[in-house]
Amino acid sequence: MKYIILIVVFNLLVSTCAKNEKCEMTLESASWLNWFGGIPNVGGTDYSIKFLSQECEDLKIDSVFIDGKSLNFKVKRTQNLWEIKASKSIKNSTSNRNQIMSKPTNTTITLSPIDARIVYSLNNRSSEIFIDRFTQGKDQFRQ
Repeated sequence: MKYIILIVVFNLLVSTCAKNEKCEMTLESASWLNWFGGIPNVGGTDYSIKFLSQECEDLKIDSVFIDGKSLNFKVKRTQNLWEIKASKSIKNSTSNRNQIMSKPTNTTITLSPIDARIVYSLNNRSSEIFIDRFTQGKDQFRQ
């Protein structure tokens, strides 16, 4: 039910396309997960947002904000499926170089994101997409 409401809101926000342009986008999923390195204070959070588009050839993703913070991102497009991957890393200590890799015991966990804002441009017009529901993936241990 929550995804139906989210998809309706998403489609309304995307309707800023030009009237003669039939650009349509549908949110497929929005998820996040924490990852941890083998040393204390090394880890982060990965975000993935997927959506389908139809007749949006000139669409360009300009920036991604999660909870108001701009994040570096990558866009992978296969035909009409777009996947935006963003990541936030935690690397607090420079003394970690000589530590042995092990499963983390003391980790900082990121809570569920409150919202995401994707700024895009289409036909020389800039607009935004707001996402307020994410699903949590399984935390990962990375070496």
